Amino acid sequence: MNRAVLSEFSGAGLGRMLIQGMAKALTRRGVRAIEAFGISSGRHPVHAPGGLPPSRRFKTVRPHHRHPRLRMELRTALTWREDVEVACERLLGR
Repeated sequence: MNRAVLSEFSGAGLGRMLIQGMAKALTRRGVRAIEAFGISSGRHPVHAPGGLPPSRRFKTVRPHHRHPRLRMELRTALTWREDVEVACERLLGR
C-alpha cells in the first residue's frame, strides 16, 4: 500500500497522525512491528511513510541507495496513555 500527504498539506502533522492511528489499530490486533520502504535520493535524507524521518519512529533495517527497508516497533510508537487504553480495552473485551 502506498500513501502520501499532498504537498499543500505537508507540515501539518497529518502523516504523523496517520502513522499513529495505524500503529494503534495494528497493536490492538497483536501486530508488533511495521516494515516499510523509505524513499531516498542522493541529495535528501531517507523519508519514512508519512514523511517522517526514520529516526523519529522508523529505523533502517536494510540500507539501500534508493529504497531502504524501515521498521517501526509498535510498542515504542504508542504513548503511555495509548498503551493504557489498549490494555483496558483488552481487559474489558472491547
